Amino acid sequence: VEGTTLAPNGDDQAFVVDAWMTGTYNLDVPKYLIAAASTVEQLGGPLKAKLIVPSAPLTPEDVVGVLKGRGWEAEIVKQADVSALIPTSSDGLMKCVDGRPSDHSAMDGPKALGGVYSIATNRGVTDIEGLKKICEEVKKCGSVPSCHGDEHAHPAPMGCGFFKLWSQSKLEGIPAPQFDSEEGKAAIMEAGGVYECLAGSHEEKVVYINFVEGTTLAPNGDDQAFVVDAWMTGTYNLDVPKYLVAAASTVEQLGGPLKAKLIVPN
Repeated sequence: VEGTTLAPNGDDQAFVVDAWMTGTYNLDVPKYLIAAASTVEQLGGPLKAKLIVPSAPLTPEDVVGVLKGRGWEAEIVKQADVSALIPTSSDGLMKCVDGRPSDHSAMDGPKALGGVYSIATNRGVTDIEGLKKICEEVKKCGSVPSCHGDEHAHPAPMGCGFFKLWSQSKLEGIPAPQFDSEEGKAAIMEAGGVYECLAGSHEEKVVYINFVEGTTLAPNGDDQAFVVDAWMTGTYNLDVPKYLVAAASTVEQLGGPLKAKLIVPN
């Protein structure tokens, strides 16, 4: 499993061979693994191995099954059948999945739960410094970090339903932040991000879960939809099941439509 390892444990010792690093350094894989086996054998080590492999990727079909198990309607549609799908750009905001119209024009960035808060919640980051580091990462990956509020909430940044649920510990398995909505907004803007204000009330009719990398849908105030760009979980190496369960739970707790269309490549 690339980018992972096991720390030594004196009370439960094991040899650990991170075979994935052969790719990092362009090594001769058979030669490397034979050398590893020979070393253990000659040192009188245990002739017992456990090979750790990545979990099978979650497929759109899997997601449909999970959503239907939660009482949703869900179907898979092809990218060609969604005319509103547009390419993302480096000027676009990584913005919330909220379907309401924004006072900002750069709507061609990936849509994520609460904007940059999506990454923080998935990784268990609850502090301001960690949030600022995520903003820097988002910029390096080609998007503009953001968060939002609306015209109705007091304070305004609490107009993000995802942040509100997070701050109230209503997202299962996700610890609440150590900062409030205004502190989060200030930190994101200090790190070069954007705060947007959304107008009107929620009128979303459907939840789009988009698996077509490098694309998104812009909010349409006359035909609102929640947009979850699931492909960005790969860009930021997020826990996909955890992310999608958080998305479903957010829509459910906010009284949104339990109807999803999963957009897949042609």
